[in-house]
Amino acid sequence: MFHTKRKTTLLIILSTMVFWGCPSEEYTSAKLYLQQNDLKKAEEFLVKAMAIEIDNPEIPFQLGHHIYGKDGRWAEMNDVFDKALAIDPNRKILDGSTVEKMIEISRYGYWSDVYNKGVKVFNASKELDEQSRNDAVRDAISEFQNAIKIKGDESLNYTMLATCYFELGDADKSSELITKAVEIAPEDFNANMAAGQIFIRKKQPDKALPYLQKAVELNPKNSAVIRNLAQTYYDLSNTEESISTYKKAIQTTFDLKAKADLHFNLGVLYNQVGDFDQAEDHFLSSLDLNPEDIEAIMGMAQTFESIEKWRKAEKFYKELIYLDPENANHYKGISRVLLQQGKQQEAKRYFEKSKKYD
Repeated sequence: MFHTKRKTTLLIILSTMVFWGCPSEEYTSAKLYLQQNDLKKAEEFLVKAMAIEIDNPEIPFQLGHHIYGKDGRWAEMNDVFDKALAIDPNRKILDGSTVEKMIEISRYGYWSDVYNKGVKVFNASKELDEQSRNDAVRDAISEFQNAIKIKGDESLNYTMLATCYFELGDADKSSELITKAVEIAPEDFNANMAAGQIFIRKKQPDKALPYLQKAVELNPKNSAVIRNLAQTYYDLSNTEESISTYKKAIQTTFDLKAKADLHFNLGVLYNQVGDFDQAEDHFLSSLDLNPEDIEAIMGMAQTFESIEKWRKAEKFYKELIYLDPENANHYKGISRVLLQQGKQQEAKRYFEKSKKYD
């Protein structure tokens, strides 16, 4: 009896080896048609082979990768990929990689092609007129929706869809999608940054704040997100945090115009809290970096007027008039500081000039 059992076991092993070593006639034909690039016939015989070799995950993989994927039949592709995974995700097929790895590579390849096409269409839309731009953005949306069908666990799909819908003016849809992106990838810098920016543009700084805080945590040297966070603190009337964050932004910003803007914003904040010396320092730093910055010069004029340094305020109001001669507020400003210095006639002359530009 023992001897008989050994023979039976051996027969089972041999029959299994024959099964895997010799594929069905249908699968052999399917592979031949694939080599000839006759995809219609290849599909026909892969479907037949899949019904015969029900435990061979290579066949549904081939059907998904070579037929359904190339044809853009994403639901069918994922269906047969799921069937292959259900048979055995760790079975080695084709070049020796596992079913799971081969499907991952195939799915990612198709996803990246569709996703990148969407990005290309979206970026090109920026160069078009408004109507054509909107049409192009809708085309990009279609591509990103296809990308979701291929690989629904990629946060980039939702980030780009959110951006597209915001461009079309659908802020609610946009915020819904960007929230989904962060749910999928909570540690993704770009998703958190985009979420923060979308809620800023929706004028919802309270909702933007946690996303921007997370983005700064993930990338503490990114000056753009630090600036957004500082502005959000400001919008939420958290002046102390806003000042602290603007200081960090200055340290990480190398663009001179952007750095000048940061110094100007700090000047405004220090003005608000009554620290006029710090306000003056930052306005001067802003002017050093951008000598013709009208807003910085205005900040200096108003700062010196606030602390009753009339002659210095006069100097900056005159500079404003030189750079921006048709602004009534500059003439009114210099009129005020001249009055404080007892120069009534000169003050009256500037005030009369202001009426010309009101």
